[in-house]
Amino acid sequence: MKSPVKKAELAPEVKLLKPLAPIRRFDVFAEWNRLKALKELGFTEDDAKAYGLAVAKVVAARKFYGHRIKYKGATKAFVEGRTKEKWWEKLASAAEFDEKIVNRMGRDFYEKVFSPTIESLYEQGKKYEEIRDTVRQEWNKLLKE
Repeated sequence: MKSPVKKAELAPEVKLLKPLAPIRRFDVFAEWNRLKALKELGFTEDDAKAYGLAVAKVVAARKFYGHRIKYKGATKAFVEGRTKEKWWEKLASAAEFDEKIVNRMGRDFYEKVFSPTIESLYEQGKKYEEIRDTVRQEWNKLLKE
């Protein structure tokens, strides 16, 4: 017996979105700090992107090169209104976040998969250290298929 549903009435095929490049801890950390800047510090979207990338750069520099950057307490001073200096603007920009994080993994993947997933984990109260590796595993496996 022929199906009463015509082919045109079926849902379109769902395309599995996968990243264009491997997802790094750096990517997850930058996004995590972008969300923190938006939700906890009250930053604008552009400032949050720059802040997220700048924090990731500072931590990476400390880890890989032993550099200490002199911005300890600078974010708190800004949030409390004791300074107008946005230290993160010296290290990163929203455009650079888009280039090094969003475009690297693919805008579609970032907007539809990566960012919503990280935001959900953030909203659930997870700690970055809990999710930084596990969240990347499945996405990075997709690149090998």
